[in-house]
Amino acid sequence: RNALELEVALKNLCDNIALMEGNNKTYEINYLITPLIPEDRVTDNVAVFRKIIEDNKGFVLGEDQVKMQKLSYTINKFDNAYFGWFRFSVGADVVDNIKKEFSKNEKVLRALITEVGKDNVAQFAVRKIPGMAKPEGLTSETAEKVEIKPEQIDKKLEEILKKSSL
Repeated sequence: RNALELEVALKNLCDNIALMEGNNKTYEINYLITPLIPEDRVTDNVAVFRKIIEDNKGFVLGEDQVKMQKLSYTINKFDNAYFGWFRFSVGADVVDNIKKEFSKNEKVLRALITEVGKDNVAQFAVRKIPGMAKPEGLTSETAEKVEIKPEQIDKKLEEILKKSSL
């Protein structure tokens, strides 16, 4: 029996490799799901999402564990949601179908699919703007802290207002 299971697994692996070598592209889907799901049931929902991709001849390349996130703005009256993502390889002709199936699921608040280039790696580098030199020796550790009292602010505002009314 183990030999038969191994043979089936090997065939599935070969089929997936053949799919990936075809006209497939790599995509990433980011999704938010309702916070009303109990934490111990979230993985069941993620399995449903994985199945959507696999049922559309997709091959999951990576995913992250779903985490509760505070939202920047309210979505469907929720301030928090579970955030997760999948990176997958699939034919371009079924991407819309995957998006529709995610959107049809009532537990999904939002889903966004983006195409990922083959060599696309997120790079976070400090951008240098020409002509903008950093002042020598000025860092947050060396900067002097100045305490300003509310009376000083009021006095300065009065001075500014007097100048602007002249």
